[in-house]
Amino acid sequence: MHLLEHDVWVMDQVTGFLGNDFVIHAADGQEIGRIRTGGSALGRMLMGSRELTVIDRDETPLLRLQDTMTLGRERMVMTDGTGGPLAQLVKRFSLFKTRFTVDFDGQPLDLTGSVWGFDFTMSGPRGQMATVARSWSGVTRALLGRSRYVVHLTPELAARERLVVLGTVIALDLVRAKEDRSSAG
Repeated sequence: MHLLEHDVWVMDQVTGFLGNDFVIHAADGQEIGRIRTGGSALGRMLMGSRELTVIDRDETPLLRLQDTMTLGRERMVMTDGTGGPLAQLVKRFSLFKTRFTVDFDGQPLDLTGSVWGFDFTMSGPRGQMATVARSWSGVTRALLGRSRYVVHLTPELAARERLVVLGTVIALDLVRAKEDRSSAG
């Protein structure tokens, strides 16, 4: 089965300082995809990861997420594997929650989470699309600042909706990493 055919994704970060690379596993532990950091090394050193590509287990590109430079709120653009427009994402200001709004085919989708940033729900006009939990990845991985996300998708989601959920989870990790860097420095 390919990445978009699974209803549970376990996303484990495999690199840290200059990238946000992840391996994506099915619930049974089988590798079903990867997320690779793109862009120049200098750009990543100065501003963090700016481009990420999701590839299926057969190396087919499925999604590209580009972190656009803006002053103020975080904004990101998602395109599908062929470069076609998919969605735009904006981080919203919220006192007690992490919140993103995603414009997908003219409809707003929302990702909201706890104040501590560990549990999230993504919803749209038809209701809940996915739940996302940032989970314990082990002592060594935690000390290295590496993350693990477990995503449970609503089974009836179409492929494009699944791509948007995946892109939004990646954006969540990018923003979390930037916030960690800014609070440390």
